[in-house]
Amino acid sequence: MTDKMQSLALAPVGNLDSYIRAANAWPMLSADEERALAEKLHYHGDLEAAKTLILSHLRFVVHIARNYAGYGLPQAD
Repeated sequence: MTDKMQSLALAPVGNLDSYIRAANAWPMLSADEERALAEKLHYHGDLEAAKTLILSHLRFVVHIARNYAGYGLPQAD
């Protein structure tokens, strides 16, 4: 497991700020990088490519979750 993945896995439950900082530490992928990783996953079953794809998109998950802040749910949900 890479250091970045460990930092996400080790973020304590309930510590949303730490999780968000760890998610934002992953760089955004260019379209070419994303395509290359998707091809590695599709054609070769490369799980590291899958992890990179998933973790690099966590900042978008955080962004979407923040858009639902006014609906009465805790942001961590």
